[in-house]
Amino acid sequence: MAEITTIQLETKTKEKLKIMGRKGETYNDIILRLVDLAEYESFMKKQYQILDEETEWVPLEELE
Repeated sequence: MAEITTIQLETKTKEKLKIMGRKGETYNDIILRLVDLAEYESFMKKQYQILDEETEWVPLEELE
């Protein structure tokens, strides 16, 4: 079983988490989902930055 810890949140923060929750989700589930989403968004931002910085493109027809 995973080790459990306690974190302190302002009541306003806890209420926002509750609103973001889905039926049957624990606060842990909600936070993990939000962290996963933030990681994905960070990854995609980096990928778009790489695409924006690229100056030379090769047409697909040239790769055959």
